[in-house]
Amino acid sequence: MASMASSSSAKPPRVLACANVTCTPSTPAPARKRRRPNQDLQQRLARCEELLSEYATAKPAAPSSSESPSQEDIWKPLGKLIIDDGGVKFIDSFLWANIHSELSAMREILEDEETEDASTPAESHASDLNAGLVLSDTSNANLEELHPQPAHVFRLWQIFLERVDPLTKVIHVPSVQPLLVEAATSRGNVPKNIEALLFSIYLMASVALNEDECIDRFGYSKDEAYSRFSKGCRSALMRIGILKNYDLVVLQALVLYLFSLPGRYDRHAAWILNGVTVRIAQKMGLHRDGELLGLSPFETEMRRRIWWQILLLDAMYALMSGLGHSLLPRSYDTKPPLNINDSDLYPNMTTIQPRDGPTDMIFRLICSEVTNIMVDTPEIHLVILQNEMGLDSPDPDKLEKACRRINELENTTTDILMKYCDLSMGPIHILATQTKSIMVEKLRELICPMRNQPEWGNDIRTPKDNLFKLSITAGEQNLKSYQIPQTKGFLWFMMSHFQIEVFIYMVGQLSSRTSGQLVDRAWVAVDLFYQFHTELYDLSVKQHLAAAIFTIRAWRIREKTLRETRGTAPETPSYVLKLQDLIPPDEIRHTHTKESTELATVNVALPESTQPTANVDVAWDQMLGFIDAGSIDWDIFAMPGSGQVQPRTQVQTQPQAQTQTQPSYGSYESAFSGNGINWM
Repeated sequence: MASMASSSSAKPPRVLACANVTCTPSTPAPARKRRRPNQDLQQRLARCEELLSEYATAKPAAPSSSESPSQEDIWKPLGKLIIDDGGVKFIDSFLWANIHSELSAMREILEDEETEDASTPAESHASDLNAGLVLSDTSNANLEELHPQPAHVFRLWQIFLERVDPLTKVIHVPSVQPLLVEAATSRGNVPKNIEALLFSIYLMASVALNEDECIDRFGYSKDEAYSRFSKGCRSALMRIGILKNYDLVVLQALVLYLFSLPGRYDRHAAWILNGVTVRIAQKMGLHRDGELLGLSPFETEMRRRIWWQILLLDAMYALMSGLGHSLLPRSYDTKPPLNINDSDLYPNMTTIQPRDGPTDMIFRLICSEVTNIMVDTPEIHLVILQNEMGLDSPDPDKLEKACRRINELENTTTDILMKYCDLSMGPIHILATQTKSIMVEKLRELICPMRNQPEWGNDIRTPKDNLFKLSITAGEQNLKSYQIPQTKGFLWFMMSHFQIEVFIYMVGQLSSRTSGQLVDRAWVAVDLFYQFHTELYDLSVKQHLAAAIFTIRAWRIREKTLRETRGTAPETPSYVLKLQDLIPPDEIRHTHTKESTELATVNVALPESTQPTANVDVAWDQMLGFIDAGSIDWDIFAMPGSGQVQPRTQVQTQPQAQTQTQPSYGSYESAFSGNGINWM
């Protein structure tokens, strides 16, 4: 610097051409001393090199012959929670945790400018384009226009508290309620992650309402409310960047969003999306119990609630997607949530003491036990699969273990209900009691071998007969939960487990099965399903159209059978009359099935990208959870030379050129924004 200064001063003075004024050079700056290598930085770099060298040369330790670790002891590293780029991440490798600590310290040494302190981890990041892999891109949406009116905020919150929170328990109500007040009064001050959580609350409240309630309370239809708040929730999550930025608030919003999908979205893709949620939770270390990580009692309990709810969602979507319990994550030690009310939890508490009596957690306690049996007893799924395949002799050891584990579940849940349940404390306690009975009954039914069924030798003689019974009992158990009078506020939750494929299979079988106790039970179930699921009358949905055609054809056969056996014509059910009004009778004849033969197959169209173009015949007895209804070519019910079968009221008004085919669900984008799914 000194030589440069002297050289500069030796030059002749510059003269400005415009003013003929001599320029006097300024005094040169003092020479800066060259910064010496930072000793602390060098030490930390050396430490990183040492750690990396250990990682590169480390060899696995030979197992001791005297010690044989149990299965529970194999996965024991505690790991560490780290703060990285404003979010929380979990690392179970102490090597990489130490490297991260050293690099973080080095980064602090090298930083010359102070970074802005964001109020929340989610606020300090722009929209994450990677999130488009998971959620449809709504980053251009105007969130201000999607928020509800201030007066509606409190109504939606009250609905959420009454109909959603007792089932989920993933938020701390006393902590969230002030945020609702702030959102209703000064929306601009709400952090981005809180905004995503609020939209998920609005969304779930709209899901829990029926059509009339939504119009009466908010002035718009349920579909409009769902579309509005779902778009808001997805937009908020997209702007946060959920694949990079993790905090409990964002995870709570994502879990509640997942609860809104059943019945409105392809269940296979929903299971995949929940897998992303599982990975985010694992990256945040929720699979490790907070006590082992040194977290506060409050945060430990909230993490337990969220983790076990994610496990339950994964189990639910896996079963609805035709997958087994064995795919659930097992490498975790997070304890089940405690029996404690939200009012007994607060962030700065130093100790936590569960209650000995009834609490609002009763339903979650029962669900946690059900989830636990799905995770720790894969033999149950294996026995169920053997029964579905119609094996004459299931593995006796696995069957015995499954039976024993279900008995343990019954004893454990009975003990929970005796300690913590009080039917006078509200509908959630009644629902918990009924759920326990229904789940134990369902599991025992599913693992019961075909030859041990009471109908064996009469209504059940073949594996297909047994599968027909399984479809009936599955529907009956759903309907049983629908008809609990004290739990109408939770009806939306029970109805979200309805599987249209199982229903279509059952009514399809009624085209060839004309008598017997199972047939009578099936017709009772069909009647009730059309009473509760009025969406089945929307024949613009191809699955609903298929169910309607099979139902009408099956009724014609049953009507003929009853007339021949009783001598008089039976009264036509109201749902059949309504379906007949919606479908032109000539079109019903073109279902490409014969009345005298059993409905055994259905054409399943492969996506265009999976040539050859020929359709594949898939047996209907493989339909229970293994076939995606969105991929079935329901156009087999169309008239020759015409387009898709349309309801009678639309035949003259909707030209063939406007007919659209069911979209493929091969990608997230088409799954979340396809024109065949009314989920937005």
